Amino acid sequence: MSAPIGIFRNLSTIGLPLSGRPSELIELALSFGFDSMDIDIVDLQQQADLYGVEHARRLMVSARLTSGLFQLPVALGGDDAAFDRDLAALPRRLELARAAEAPRASATLAAASAQHSFKDFFELHRRRLDALGELLAEHGVTLGLAFHPETEATAEEGSRFVATYEALIGLVSASHPSVGVIVDSWAVHVTGEGLDVIGNVPRGRIVEVRLSDAPREVRGGDLHANQRLLPGESGVIPAAAMLAHARDAGFEGPVTPWADRSALAGRGREKIVRLAGDRLEAAWREAGLPIVPRWFMPVAKEGASTFGEPALAAE
Repeated sequence: MSAPIGIFRNLSTIGLPLSGRPSELIELALSFGFDSMDIDIVDLQQQADLYGVEHARRLMVSARLTSGLFQLPVALGGDDAAFDRDLAALPRRLELARAAEAPRASATLAAASAQHSFKDFFELHRRRLDALGELLAEHGVTLGLAFHPETEATAEEGSRFVATYEALIGLVSASHPSVGVIVDSWAVHVTGEGLDVIGNVPRGRIVEVRLSDAPREVRGGDLHANQRLLPGESGVIPAAAMLAHARDAGFEGPVTPWADRSALAGRGREKIVRLAGDRLEAAWREAGLPIVPRWFMPVAKEGASTFGEPALAAE
């Protein structure tokens, strides 16, 4: 199972809050033009410990669908005991990530700290990211960092931590080379920094691009997380321009649609993935990116599932 080359479309069941059996979700991803899916590394470990790695990966392998990202199960901003516990459990999980051909991880930074000044919290993260980076590099994994751009994220906390791309790029630039940036169109819009900020990310250290949209009637700096829309929903956040800037910055990797659960209310699972796939394809075409024809044809709803389970019910 070879990894996609260049910029490719990725489905995340966190980015688009979805539930269902793995076979159903994989079938949706294939039906609507996705090349990869995020994996749950903790669940993969549980399955591998019980049944073996090959059994745990069987559906993804049979679908010819590659692994996107996995959430790094490490409390970057937690206390020392929690961080040390997570770090001790990480080598086994990174071995599984290598076996699953999942070379990218993600983590979201704490929005603020009630116990630390910005300077102290920055230094704490820099040290921990250096320790993590050595371990990640040994297993061929790159970590992408995201942050909470909304002011609501720190309403009841202490001093804000990373809240702009300028600050995130500063942290990444001071960290291990295996640590990079998740470029998120929503965050760029909320901070008001503009797409040119993408060019400031150190070369080769964009790990993922996330695409979203926002309502027309709300200024970027006033947005709340629950107003995050599917890409292409309003046209306020230009998805194609984001892709073009990322490509020009040398990015190669997964592009993931991202929306809040409340923005998807009333839409069935199939409609959500279909819309996301169609919107990504439109952005791909507008940005002049190549679209590789898929080998997979979706099965009829009333028929048998390609992966040995009943087909998706009508939604």
